[in-house]
Amino acid sequence: MRGSTMKPRLRMWLAVVAGVALVLAVAWAVILWTRPEPIRIAFANSLSGPSAPAGTESLVATQLAIDEVNAKGGVNGRLIELVLFDDASDPAVARANAQAIADSPCVAVLGHYLSSTSLAAAPVYKAARVPALTGSAAADDLTSTNDYYFRALAPVSAQARSVAEHLRAVMKEPKVRLVHTRDSYGKSFARGFAAAYPAEQLHVFGLDVAAGQIGSMDGALEAAAQEPGPGVIVVGAAPDFSPDIIKALRRHGIKGTIIASQGAARESYLQNFANEPEEKSHPGFFSENLYAASSLMFDSAGVAAQAFAVDYKAKAGTSPSWVAGGAYDAARLMIDALKRAAVHHRFMGQGIQKRSDSKVADRDRVRVALAAIDSPKSAVVGLTGRLYFNANRDIPRPIRMGFFHYGRFVTAPQQLVRIDQPDGIDLAAEQEKGHVIAFEDRRYWIQRVVYTGIDIIRVSRIDVKQNSFNVDFYLWMRFAGDDEAQTHVEFPALLDRGAFDPARPIQAGHEDGLSYRLYRVNGDFKARFDLHDYPFDTQQLHLHFQNTERRRELITYVIDRFGLRLADDGSSRAEDGAYSGLPLWRFLGLTYFVESLSSGSTLGKASLFGAEARTEFAGFDATIMLRRSSAIYMLKNLLPLFLLVLVVFATLFFPETMFRERVTIPVTSILASAVLLVAVNSQIGDVGYTVVVEEMFYIFFVLCLMAMLAGYRHEKLRDAGRKRVAVVSDHVAQIIYAGTVLAIIVVLYRRYAV
Repeated sequence: MRGSTMKPRLRMWLAVVAGVALVLAVAWAVILWTRPEPIRIAFANSLSGPSAPAGTESLVATQLAIDEVNAKGGVNGRLIELVLFDDASDPAVARANAQAIADSPCVAVLGHYLSSTSLAAAPVYKAARVPALTGSAAADDLTSTNDYYFRALAPVSAQARSVAEHLRAVMKEPKVRLVHTRDSYGKSFARGFAAAYPAEQLHVFGLDVAAGQIGSMDGALEAAAQEPGPGVIVVGAAPDFSPDIIKALRRHGIKGTIIASQGAARESYLQNFANEPEEKSHPGFFSENLYAASSLMFDSAGVAAQAFAVDYKAKAGTSPSWVAGGAYDAARLMIDALKRAAVHHRFMGQGIQKRSDSKVADRDRVRVALAAIDSPKSAVVGLTGRLYFNANRDIPRPIRMGFFHYGRFVTAPQQLVRIDQPDGIDLAAEQEKGHVIAFEDRRYWIQRVVYTGIDIIRVSRIDVKQNSFNVDFYLWMRFAGDDEAQTHVEFPALLDRGAFDPARPIQAGHEDGLSYRLYRVNGDFKARFDLHDYPFDTQQLHLHFQNTERRRELITYVIDRFGLRLADDGSSRAEDGAYSGLPLWRFLGLTYFVESLSSGSTLGKASLFGAEARTEFAGFDATIMLRRSSAIYMLKNLLPLFLLVLVVFATLFFPETMFRERVTIPVTSILASAVLLVAVNSQIGDVGYTVVVEEMFYIFFVLCLMAMLAGYRHEKLRDAGRKRVAVVSDHVAQIIYAGTVLAIIVVLYRRYAV
């Protein structure tokens, strides 16, 4: 009889499950059917061949930008989809791919990496009216002769001019030998460099290139190497040619300074020399005294670039270079153009329509939207500031000079920072002080780079209730010149102002051509602790200093990667006893990053009332990451609570004769745990939110109430003669109680166990 009753019930439940599954399947099909077609963008780059590492880096950075916008719903409800095309660093392949892109539904192109492949594909894009945007190809002819090609960086002639101006203002070199290739890239570089460097101090040597190969170099390079007297050699060649030129120069006996173009400004560039016999026998044979210009250097970049570097590192496992930064900025510009076209579609009935007969019109609208990003008011926020195109569809971003040292590429001690908005600046006075230098109509700040390190000696106390911690550490700075303004910094969170005096270093001197200052700081710092996950929390102790005497254009602090012996990601995991005095905490890591303090205030100066410029002051951060040892904490503070949980659970098994105890024990447990909760809260002080440990107590209170109600219901059912139902009720209460406790343990373990 019972079996016959169960079968219809089983069939009923199976029918319900099948019905729900059918409804979900239909709903999913409807969603897929109504989902709008994605907007497709071609990604054309060197995913194989000699420049594959740079192409892969560009792809990772581009995908980061695409994922960001897709996570927010895409563009006007449409997701963006990348369609990959590998040009294999070969112009012929790039030209064939360009034709495939022209025939595809892609509305635009992101790429190429090399100037040679970009120039090969550019005529096809122009004929098919496909807008293209590159973040790395720098040859002037790419954009100056093609109104469908855009570039998210300065052309090579502008980069070369910046190198020449850096040599004149910073290195003060009287004599320069320029070795360049006689292709579009090399000619553009030579033209830009020669326009900014005195002809009587410049000797130029050209190298022929044909079919992607450099012709005989011996004659020209022998002549360059035999030039009498000291001087700098500047190599104006694309990254597919410059390694061979640098190898030949070093093998001709050139041991002095060589400056390469931007393609060399990557640590992975040194892989071009790794297998050479000279490099194996004498590490640094090719890279010592090797400089390169770069549009972005992460060791001295601002907050936006630092945040991007963290995201890139998490996705790729390696640190980014300027190539990734350029690709990310290019993708951001393209996304903004797509959004502008979508807004135009919404209000004007046009825009990207994604119909088979609207492909050409869609592409034209994207090109128009890109061209409209042509002023500071329409600019897109990039990693180094606001991005917008000039009349040649370039973004003339200033370059920074870096050099290789022990396999690392780091910012050079002095830089030129372009003054784009001179409003409110007394240029004549600043030039008289030596802070500003002028070339024709271009004016630059001379920026001092301060290599900075913070080495933790000991963290002796963390006071969560008082929002403070005590730390003892070394601070050092290395910088060019003897101006002490670089050391005039302050720690805003330092409670004892007398603990740090910038005028009293414990060591001072000169090393390796740089001034050196060493300080020791020991004091209490104010902190902001995030206690939402208490006692399973991870805290960050910030050591931040800033210089409010000199603007960031004059002084910037960078991470002293050599002095700190950092890993590639800029973090230190070495635990040398500095945290042994914190038994309740476990050290996770120590991270450094460059910071800045921005102010839009006019400070009451009438000259600044109409200016849009903001004043930034340089800063530096070291962040100590610690995780609370929750097991030790709970053993010391929450053991009574765990015992109360077991006691209350035991009451669910008490016999009928102990009805009074089934009610009084949970009540007593609530009172006891409330006292314990007050003691726990006294350790963390007043916070304006609920922390995890409080939630645990609140759940226990609910379980106590449930145990009381279960005992009361059991007594009522027994008095009514329904003993079997009373027993079932107790079993249900036992299951709910144990299941709740088990679920809490599982959730806490999955969320916080490491």
